[in-house]
Amino acid sequence: MGDSIRLEKAKVLYEEYKRKKDKSLLDEAVKLLQGDDSVASLNQLGLIYTELERYQEAEEVFRKALRKTKNEEDLAIIKFNLAICLFKKKDLTSAYEILKELSVTKNVMKVHSQRLLAKVCLAMGDIKHVDEARAILENFDEPTEDLIVSYIYLARNGRREYLKKAIELAQLLGNKRLLAEALLSSEAEEDLEKALVLFRELKDVKGEARALYKLSFYNKELLYEALQKLEEYGEGTDSDKVRLLNELYKRTNLVDFLKKAISYAEKANETLFLARAYVELSKHENEVENLRKAVKYYEEFISKYF
Repeated sequence: MGDSIRLEKAKVLYEEYKRKKDKSLLDEAVKLLQGDDSVASLNQLGLIYTELERYQEAEEVFRKALRKTKNEEDLAIIKFNLAICLFKKKDLTSAYEILKELSVTKNVMKVHSQRLLAKVCLAMGDIKHVDEARAILENFDEPTEDLIVSYIYLARNGRREYLKKAIELAQLLGNKRLLAEALLSSEAEEDLEKALVLFRELKDVKGEARALYKLSFYNKELLYEALQKLEEYGEGTDSDKVRLLNELYKRTNLVDFLKKAISYAEKANETLFLARAYVELSKHENEVENLRKAVKYYEEFISKYF
């Protein structure tokens, strides 16, 4: 069977996989492409390896394809596919560098690269890059959910001017989940109550608990309800429960909440919290023993992070 025929069969299998999500089709396609070092086959093999989560192998074949071609269109396509692989591999810095280049030069993948660059910037998760994602996404004619995400993040990190935009855009796109998250970013009781209603409609217990937590600053009784929700439905992490229980302790000064927070913190191995919590507990009971535990957890924290 000629190389071009094997490549076409591999492409058919790849397209069939995208419809059926049957990875055995990809394994079959890999066998067809092995030993074929043409640029087109290497690019196709890289796409297949990426879908199989064999990211290192995908990166290697994409880079091999880049070394073999001088065609500008092929270079742009392969670089874009390599960026997808790196993004999925969590090598965000390398993906960012490739997409930044593709986004500012004239090539067939420019628009696609800009959209993926925005996703990479959001994944990087710092204000500088999220703001870069916002600027990219605002240049497109059609607003996207990623733009709402960028607005929410910025609003939660001091850029309050984006809160109204996040809410309005989520309403416009009819995305209840993002609307709930946008409303949750508000400090207004009315907005938080709307967020609570939406999270309940979505059956998002963790979101409901978060809304209850914020509303508890207006009604203290809701904080305990938030904790009950997480425990009743097995939602949220142990760290989520630590935060709520510690807040309950600070508001009520009831030692049982502090002890329960400590028990969850031990499960989550939150050494710094445990050190501080045992110091606090020593003020109420077993001073020497609890201070000894505090010192132990401080030492563990220091050895782990310094």
